[in-house]
Amino acid sequence: MKKILKRLFVILLTVFIAGLLLPENYQMPCGTTNSYNHESFWYHPWTRGVDGAPHYGVDIFGKEGTEVHPSVAGIVLYSGYFNDTAGNMIVVLGPKWKFHEYMHMKQNNVHPGQFVTHSDVVGLLGKTGNAKTTPAHVHYSILTKVPYPWLYNEKIGKGNQPAKFNWMKMFYLNPDKYLRDEGK
Repeated sequence: MKKILKRLFVILLTVFIAGLLLPENYQMPCGTTNSYNHESFWYHPWTRGVDGAPHYGVDIFGKEGTEVHPSVAGIVLYSGYFNDTAGNMIVVLGPKWKFHEYMHMKQNNVHPGQFVTHSDVVGLLGKTGNAKTTPAHVHYSILTKVPYPWLYNEKIGKGNQPAKFNWMKMFYLNPDKYLRDEGK
């Protein structure tokens, strides 16, 4: 029994380290870096119906039905209608154990467990969830389950966010930083 547990531990540790070592190689999911407001991440107040929380990602705008590609290669963890805020949503687990969320999709083209790369079309740009009255876009967020404590007090954008949300800054990463350096 000890031998089996030890072997399992080594396998899990190897998988964890491999996930940290994989290159991220970001690309825009759709459009260009001019397709979104670079100061929209963590902007407060964002919209009605989001409980006064800051904006956890960037909204990349385009024509409804435009193809959306994954910003990084990874494994699809969720694909479906999530709730009245996110609408149709896709979650991809990518390198460095980061979760990539794509919300408001018109259509999801992937299923949980599927491995996706930059060339795959994960869905189509849409207006589902609380985006029904806005131009078509994909809300793109990056989350980490390993906290980045140095981000706790980081001033983001105009810096008018309530301090009660600071702890969340350690888990929601600014997509703008990654998308502007795409391919690195």
